[in-house]
Amino acid sequence: MEFEVPMVEAGTTLGLGGLYVKPGVEPTQLPSPPAPKLLGPFESLIRFSGLDCHKLRKESIRSVKGIMSAVIAVIILIIMVVQVFTYMRIEDKPFTVGWAESTVYAFMALQALISAIAVICWTRENFVSQFEDTLSRLRTMRLSTSQSIDDYTNFHRKAAVMIVPIFAVILSTSFYSSVTNRYQLNDSSTFYSESIVHQFSPFIDFVGCLASSLAIVIYVTVNTALNREIKHFNKELTNSARFQQLTLPQVLNNYSKRHSDLIQLTRFVNQHLSKYGGIVPFFSLTAFVNVAYIVGSFKESLDPVMYVFLNGYMFISMGITIAGLSPLVKVQNNIQETAEILMHDDVLQTCGDDQMHHTYRVTLDRCLHSNSKLAFLNAFPVDSNCFNRIIFFVPNISAAMILYRLSHPNL
Repeated sequence: MEFEVPMVEAGTTLGLGGLYVKPGVEPTQLPSPPAPKLLGPFESLIRFSGLDCHKLRKESIRSVKGIMSAVIAVIILIIMVVQVFTYMRIEDKPFTVGWAESTVYAFMALQALISAIAVICWTRENFVSQFEDTLSRLRTMRLSTSQSIDDYTNFHRKAAVMIVPIFAVILSTSFYSSVTNRYQLNDSSTFYSESIVHQFSPFIDFVGCLASSLAIVIYVTVNTALNREIKHFNKELTNSARFQQLTLPQVLNNYSKRHSDLIQLTRFVNQHLSKYGGIVPFFSLTAFVNVAYIVGSFKESLDPVMYVFLNGYMFISMGITIAGLSPLVKVQNNIQETAEILMHDDVLQTCGDDQMHHTYRVTLDRCLHSNSKLAFLNAFPVDSNCFNRIIFFVPNISAAMILYRLSHPNL
């Protein structure tokens, strides 16, 4: 697909101050780069995870591979649903250690289930490929090239390291608890210890870890790529404003069109990622509140090994929460930065050209008023203020539960 490059007056400098347009010479368009492969080695992992449902599209759903993909995905979801309901049916008195521990496991299983559903939906809808194609088109609109923002090698390495604790903590806890039967659940109930979920807990937890890890990788990778593109746009916009190039009608129009595409891409991303980002952080936060309550209230009565594992649960539950909210904050901060760049350009604001002033106002209003925020629980649009409130209030819920427990020692 080719894109028309706006004509610019000869003798002007574009972009980052390094591209000079000589008289009589037309500026050349950057060569169209290949669509970036954002997931790298994780793409193969998704393919063999049992959660890859790209064969379930209309054109291939009746094929052998399509039917097999559907059967495997359904089996995985059924197993995870059974695990969730098993944890939910464990009975214990409120504010006891057994009640809190079963709640931790139940909500971590819930976030794994939602993660699996999200990965299935994303692969079926071909979401990542659509995002890559749109991102490749936006890259052709840059005024300068940068290898660093298109290189995800280091990012993939960091992602691989960051998901290791999920497997290490959850699987270690699962194996240890299955072998020793050292759960802190109500001793008078044998419901869980006699259930089939208990017997196959390590295998089920491995599937849950895989689903959680893949969902986090896809979610964070897409938001990182979007954030990098908006950040690079702001860098070029800043330099154009510094050299007073935004007063050139064609330059401003080009930035306005590019910005419109970025906002549309952000809304497209939020529409698909809301399956994960709008729900999973709530489940991981609930798990964090309860595991922090256990660690803070029952340290002396806990098995030492389980105490270490529960601290690990506290770490990964908060990590999943931050991974679900922090990338959204960075995207919104960069969108806000675009508005600040435009508002601080005094030359552009005082431009007497009515058409240019209209373009300026449309671009600025798009930054300030466009619906580009993903809503947490479909109720709270995520930005830096929302994120800070969550991080401040949630740990205090655990503190309040601990104080309540201390004031009622007979619970």
